[in-house]
Amino acid sequence: MDQIITSLSQSLNLPEAAVRTGVGLILNFVKQKAAGTQFDTLIGLLPGAAELTASVPAEGGGAGGALGGLLAKAGGLLGGNLGGAAEVIGALQGAGIPLDKAAPLASEFFEQAKSVAGPDAVDAVIKQIPALASLLTNK
Repeated sequence: MDQIITSLSQSLNLPEAAVRTGVGLILNFVKQKAAGTQFDTLIGLLPGAAELTASVPAEGGGAGGALGGLLAKAGGLLGGNLGGAAEVIGALQGAGIPLDKAAPLASEFFEQAKSVAGPDAVDAVIKQIPALASLLTNK
């Protein structure tokens, strides 16, 4: 994970600490939404991922978290995938990831995860979470 975190930090021009927290939040979101065995398989293939998810709270805080909560409620009322994607974006903002870098962080993380864990393991998890798939296509 350290190599992925460093690479994301450099490519997105973000502090490593923020990227580490952001990736942990993304993984925790996936853990909450994906079926257990496919998530467990993915985490097992990404060295350091289990430790990262354990060290980062499942939800973000701060103003970004509040905004994400409001957007999630609005998305739920509209019946779309906005709610789940907004949860992730709000949590990332709370962790110090600017709004314009939230989707690129998620997208680049999953692309790099594919090179380590393999595309099948990553795609199997992403397909289970429509909100995540919509976030990745709206980068």
